[in-house]
Amino acid sequence: MLAADPEDRNAGRLPNRRGWFAPIVQTLIICAALCAGIWFYIYGDRVVGYVEQATSAAPDPSLLAVYQHFDIDPLPNVVAGRTTMATDLDMLRREHCDWDAVYKFADELQKQGYRREAARVFIAFSNKCKPSNVALSAAANILDNLSDFDEALKVSNDLIAMSPGMPDYYFERAQIRQNAKKYRDAIDDYYSVIGLTDNIAMLNSMVFDGLSGSYRNLGQYCEAIGALQLWISANPDRNDTAVVRGMIKEYQAKGKCTSAYATGSDRFPTQGKNVIFAKVSINGTEGTFIVDTGASFVAVTKAFAARAKLPIDGNNGIALQTANGVSQATHTDAATVKVGRVEASDITAVVLSDDGALGNEVDGLLGRSFLSRFDVTFGSREWRIEAKD
Repeated sequence: MLAADPEDRNAGRLPNRRGWFAPIVQTLIICAALCAGIWFYIYGDRVVGYVEQATSAAPDPSLLAVYQHFDIDPLPNVVAGRTTMATDLDMLRREHCDWDAVYKFADELQKQGYRREAARVFIAFSNKCKPSNVALSAAANILDNLSDFDEALKVSNDLIAMSPGMPDYYFERAQIRQNAKKYRDAIDDYYSVIGLTDNIAMLNSMVFDGLSGSYRNLGQYCEAIGALQLWISANPDRNDTAVVRGMIKEYQAKGKCTSAYATGSDRFPTQGKNVIFAKVSINGTEGTFIVDTGASFVAVTKAFAARAKLPIDGNNGIALQTANGVSQATHTDAATVKVGRVEASDITAVVLSDDGALGNEVDGLLGRSFLSRFDVTFGSREWRIEAKD
């Protein structure tokens, strides 16, 4: 009998070449099965829905009236049959205008990936059940997130027509317009938010950042600074940060607006009165103005605007909150505003629609769009104004 030679590589059994390969194959099969299961869990309803549509599976006839009422196509049966969705649909089958059911239904549609249908549900509720700014606002937000800016703006316009005194809805439209790169229109909406807010210190920084950003995108850097200065003036202790000042410095350099942005210093008697009047020159035309730190903008009457040759574009309309309620004004820019030895350029101003709103002898208000560029202090005998360092 021949003995196996330890050095003979052909002796003994052949090595098991499958020993390392089989576990790998088994692992890959298990992973593939798990991935398929997860995929089907997430997308299975859609796949079954496509199969239903391909095979012309008819939707539940009892739900067709619901779909028609809300202007949406019938949902695949597999989607409509899921527990939460089926409950919502059953409620709406019995009561088309039940707001709680509508809201839950629209929410579930979004969770299932039917976001446009959710927007249509909200719009249909407002149009067919009862006017609802909550429903329209939700629809506009959904459409904006879908980048369907034209439809989002249509809904937003209806929303503002319904609630013309609500700054939140102007802010929503401003965001839509900015996303659509309609920066000039967005600017007017941001100004409306400011003009409709009694205390602008309560406003979110997104209002002023959006306003400044819209000007920046138009290449109007000096005006972009004005929005940031307005933000600072609303609450200097909170808002006068290194970040904001860095942005101002950057825009000053890009817009070459450092020298004419705000210059000079002066002081004026208050005469012990609560209402302070000042002689103000706008574009070289002098008028009598009330110094009003509570007014967001420099505001002028139509008669004074004509004398000062302020450019007026009827498309630049904004809303303002006044003592008589919400009123309309026109947004414009003053090339120069001067009081005593103090002067600033490119000042945001509004032209009031009601010439009698300020009284017969007053031409306007000297508001924060000018004052925010300066350090202003008021004493019992005088008030002082000087350019910021």
